Amino acid sequence: MDARECVIVCGIDGSEGGRRALEWAVAEADRRGCRLRAVTVWSWDAGTATISPGEARNRAVELQNETLATVVGQRLELAVERRIAEGRPSEQVCAAAEDADLIVLGSHGHGAVHDALVGSTSQHVIRHAPCPVVVLPDLRSAEREHKRAHAHHRLAQQQGTAPMF
Repeated sequence: MDARECVIVCGIDGSEGGRRALEWAVAEADRRGCRLRAVTVWSWDAGTATISPGEARNRAVELQNETLATVVGQRLELAVERRIAEGRPSEQVCAAAEDADLIVLGSHGHGAVHDALVGSTSQHVIRHAPCPVVVLPDLRSAEREHKRAHAHHRLAQQQGTAPMF
């Protein structure tokens, strides 16, 4: 029997999608009896930064603390491990998940063009993760996409090209 502890990794980046991902990860950790590993990644570029590396790291710590306080609150039964890492978010999340059972991320909902040009953290994690990955969609983007698909389907029906099912 495997006595290894169950671990769920969740990326926290201060976005609405990240907060939703944390809420989902907390509920899943409760359901499974897992430990939650919260990962916040920061970076600093001397050429473009207006703050010091220490300030950038401190902001990441504050962001993680505030988000965990808001979502996790006083749940004493939930074991939460906090990780603050410097670097590329997708690489750091994958590294934090080496012994994990699941990674949970939130989508920013930028869309395919943005992801193709800039790269998507979620896409990179999905391709390189050592365990299964759950990506919660951005609600606004999901709703827009649903409306777009529904409008397309209605138009196809009006033109007589809709599927027969």
